[in-house]
Amino acid sequence: MMAKQPKNVPDKSERNKTKRPANIKALFSPRYRGVILTFVFDIAFCLAAFWLARIAMFNQVDTPQNYSNFEIPIMIIMTAMPVCMLALFNCYNVVWKLAGRIEFIKFVASYVMTYLILLIVKAILFAAFNVMLWGTQIILYVVLALIFTAIPRFSNMLIGYIKHVRMGNFSSNVSKKPIRTIIYGAGNVGAVLNNRFVANPDEGYVPVAFIDDDADKHGMSVGGSIVAGGLNDIETIIETYSPDIVVIAITDISKSQLKHIYEKISQYNIPIKMLPPISDAQSITNSSLTLHDIKIESLLGRDEFKVKSELVNTSVKDKVVMVTGGAGSIGSELCRQALNFGCKHLVIFDQNENGMFNIDQEFKKKYDTSRYSLIMGTVREAGKLAEVLKKFKPETVFHAAAYKHVPMMEIAPTEAIKNNVFGTKNLIEQCQKAGVKRFVLVSTDKAVNPANVMGASKRLAEMLVQTRAADSDMQMAAVRFGNVLGSSGSVIPTFLKQIQEGGPVTVTDRNIKRYFMTIPEAVRLVLQTGALASSGEVFVLDMGEPVYIYDLACNLIRLNGLVPNKDIHIVISGLRPGEKLFEELRYDQEKVDKTMHEGIFVTKLEAIDRQAFDSDLAELKRIAEKEDESGIEKKVFEVVPRAAREQAIKERESSMRAARAEAEMCDNVA
Repeated sequence: MMAKQPKNVPDKSERNKTKRPANIKALFSPRYRGVILTFVFDIAFCLAAFWLARIAMFNQVDTPQNYSNFEIPIMIIMTAMPVCMLALFNCYNVVWKLAGRIEFIKFVASYVMTYLILLIVKAILFAAFNVMLWGTQIILYVVLALIFTAIPRFSNMLIGYIKHVRMGNFSSNVSKKPIRTIIYGAGNVGAVLNNRFVANPDEGYVPVAFIDDDADKHGMSVGGSIVAGGLNDIETIIETYSPDIVVIAITDISKSQLKHIYEKISQYNIPIKMLPPISDAQSITNSSLTLHDIKIESLLGRDEFKVKSELVNTSVKDKVVMVTGGAGSIGSELCRQALNFGCKHLVIFDQNENGMFNIDQEFKKKYDTSRYSLIMGTVREAGKLAEVLKKFKPETVFHAAAYKHVPMMEIAPTEAIKNNVFGTKNLIEQCQKAGVKRFVLVSTDKAVNPANVMGASKRLAEMLVQTRAADSDMQMAAVRFGNVLGSSGSVIPTFLKQIQEGGPVTVTDRNIKRYFMTIPEAVRLVLQTGALASSGEVFVLDMGEPVYIYDLACNLIRLNGLVPNKDIHIVISGLRPGEKLFEELRYDQEKVDKTMHEGIFVTKLEAIDRQAFDSDLAELKRIAEKEDESGIEKKVFEVVPRAAREQAIKERESSMRAARAEAEMCDNVA
């Protein structure tokens, strides 16, 4: 793939110049201070080598002809020659603790040149001044100087390469096409990775440069590859070195750092790989190495919040926990983490036969089957719920059973109300009768200013929690969050399937954006919310910044090694019924307060008239039982705000017109 050609790229002669300190102050930066110290020590080592060689040669014998008269000039020449050759072979612009085989070769070559030049000096001295300089003295001096100056430079590298030789890791059989590789991170891990690539050419990776944001390393050589600059120099670096791949060699990297690096590099359509989890840098050299792709969840949102064990312990540890919808995407993760955090017993309640079978197959490999019970049933059956609650006596109930797909609930609005609203009402009432201590409803951002029946049904469920908590000893709350990555039927699995099939990837609108969070993190926050539940609050999770779905599609295509709208086309189809361009996590009139967890906020809700709400519920139930779909939709949006629904209809009409116009333009181009 061709890299994007940057604008205003400096002349190559300027780019290849070694960076020099701009002023005297820069000479005392760590980089130049190290160069100066190395230079001074080399002179001292060479002087010591000269006098040791002299003592060894002339301890028992007299100095040769005319030698004593020229000893000071000879000492200066012999001391200066290795230092000059080391400078000529660029051995003062190297991070020696990260040096590799190439630096070693350059270093030895500088002393070979030193020896050859000193032989010429020997001949000139004899021919011009009749001064005898013994060749044995030159050899001894060169060997001693090499050893003295090599010890501080190569001790770590030599030990590593001895291990390589013993393990037979060097290979001369190159079976793969060379992959020009830029390594991001010129630290210890990056240097070890560079040395591995050099020592294992059969793997196909050819290091051509490093990228590192430490300015003191810029222009220096690590393992024979130059540190070409930082992330801000990416255009020039890519144009200069034409890499086939960029490998991130930083093991302890946050999601925000990784996202920043990816956004800078991905625009050039160059594959980006990462190291697998490793215990230490040296483990890179000890086994086969498989670089892996960046996971899409690493590029969404912010760094994950840490678990506060005291909150999880309050709602889960040593408690009997019941999860409705326990075979679904959120419910099954609630079950996993409840067991992992030490619940006394887990009741998994769901009507999905296949899902229950799959979760049982998974759990019986990991946990003692006595720790959990599988109960087939639906929250629409109050009698079944009463029976289960009486038998297991759960202390905490997480209610995740719901119909969630917006387009399907637009087709079947009465089912949304029966399940999401009256199923929740059944569960709350039976939990109150059974003496359950904590009840947490899993809600959604679509419940805020709902533009579809599914979102409205979840808002009604939140209102049930709020109104029922007022006259109940049960601690109750609802928790809202946005889309979770990888849930069944969600956008990412859909996009991946379309990419695997060769495209196109279908996006409903260029401007549509959503909040995203990983399922494990969302569930950890839900579990902790259980400890904060009190009197019908609605908690909101910190979802980070919303993501444009079009950008998400582009990133997924790139992460599969393809180019958006070249290898895989993206088609705009128009908003679906009930779909909004942007989802919210709270109403404008709702105020949000912090809780003891930095990732969980609590909203201050407006009071609800319980009598009027119950009257509306009775009417909704009557209409739903009659299967009056138009009637149920009308009544639902009388109970919850209707403005968003009307706005969504306008947005959909506009989106469909834009999609048709774009399709016609593409047809004309074709």
